[in-house]
Amino acid sequence: MTESTEYARPVRLPRRSRQGVVMGMDPWQLTFITTAAVALLIFVNRFGPLGLLYGAPIYLAFGITALTTIRGMSTPRMAGLWLMKQVRHATGATTEKFRPERPRLTGTLNLPGTRASIQLWDVNNVAAAYNPQDRSVSVIAELEVQGFLMHDLPERFDLAEQFDRVLGPFTQRPGVKRVTLQERTLPTTIRAAREHYDTVHRVQNLSADSPVAHNYQDVMDLSERFEVAHRNYIVLTLDLVVLGGQLKALGGGKEAIVTLAQIEAGNLADALTSAKITVRRWLSPRDVAALGRLAFDPEFASTVQNRPEAVAGVDPVAVGPMYLEEPKGRNGIVVTDSGVHTTMWVHEWPRSDSPVGFLSPVVFARHPHTGEAITHIFSIVLTPVPVGKALKRIRDEKKVWRGNESLRAKRGADGSAADAADWRALEQREQEIARGHGEFQYGAYLTVTAPDEERLDQAIAGMRNALSRAGMEAQVLYCQQAEALMVNALPIGMGMK
Repeated sequence: MTESTEYARPVRLPRRSRQGVVMGMDPWQLTFITTAAVALLIFVNRFGPLGLLYGAPIYLAFGITALTTIRGMSTPRMAGLWLMKQVRHATGATTEKFRPERPRLTGTLNLPGTRASIQLWDVNNVAAAYNPQDRSVSVIAELEVQGFLMHDLPERFDLAEQFDRVLGPFTQRPGVKRVTLQERTLPTTIRAAREHYDTVHRVQNLSADSPVAHNYQDVMDLSERFEVAHRNYIVLTLDLVVLGGQLKALGGGKEAIVTLAQIEAGNLADALTSAKITVRRWLSPRDVAALGRLAFDPEFASTVQNRPEAVAGVDPVAVGPMYLEEPKGRNGIVVTDSGVHTTMWVHEWPRSDSPVGFLSPVVFARHPHTGEAITHIFSIVLTPVPVGKALKRIRDEKKVWRGNESLRAKRGADGSAADAADWRALEQREQEIARGHGEFQYGAYLTVTAPDEERLDQAIAGMRNALSRAGMEAQVLYCQQAEALMVNALPIGMGMK
């Protein structure tokens, strides 16, 4: 009994604070409140008591807007995002079409916006994604984690602990910009089963007209649409500004970055191997391009997956979408070559203790009507926080909490259970850091893909059911869908702030 309880020890995720900057309000709301107060002050000073009446349309509009929300987001912030999207519509920045003959810098990728400057380098058949915008380089590994949920509790718990030992040291190493864990579920083919059947058919000299052959062929045809692939990746992104000394020691320039990427890939492989986690393969530039191509053009999947080993993957020139559009009036979707996508931000994690493997409902989510697997990409972006900064952040959040508590006391309002939980979470996190545990700032993004909007709505409904079973909640990133899709669809270590 004791052993079973020990191995079933739950996962505990740090609670996100709801205190905001002041009284749970974000900077956008504070700006609107300040504007309302300034407007009120100006009208009262200018017109006296009648200024309360004259200025009412202005200060009430700003004040009410500051205190309301739209789709779980503060109204001022949503209004700002909506206005920015309208500006993009007016300037034609919400539609992107690939121009094959347009001149572009050699080595850069076919991606919209500033991400067009990202370069994909080949380091001994391992891809190194260099981003000159934030001076970072990323390497990508595909992990072998088949059958995790089929293991006994002791084995599952051991694997989780071993993986924690891989991630933990990243918080103490300078130069690690972020670590991205990604799970992809997409339709695949049963090519291996068909090839095996053809081999047996040929060797055994079976009759193609027999009832058994027809039945077996029908079974394969019917099962094709239910066949899915689950793939898991880890992306290590290095900050080249922090690692400038090492780059200088290696000679500087592109060659030094390539060498550093190769060294770090080897270090990560050794850490994963010692933690009993198998690296199935390091992604080459063609492999990375294939993941991007499949995300933007799901109907292209069978073509890529059925290619022989000699020509596997996709040329990096075709990594991006041939067509991308954020439709006007539809702020929650983005359309690409043969897919319609919605990307959500996971803002609510399990409030109660959860078992190892609590994400399984999301990984194996199904359409509520057809029972087919939902095509999706789930990413957790982890940003290491040095111990000093982590403790300073906790101290600052405690000051905010005490300030909010003082304001509530002056108004005669009692604190809520959520406020008390925020304080307990801060205390617990501070104790964990003092005991030597590292800290990550984390964000999770979930992209759901379907062939059309109708099936996308069904897929989102099925995914929301899966999220609720896992004790999680996600919010659609309205007016930011194109940027969110780029971050999630391309496994090259990008974040979104």
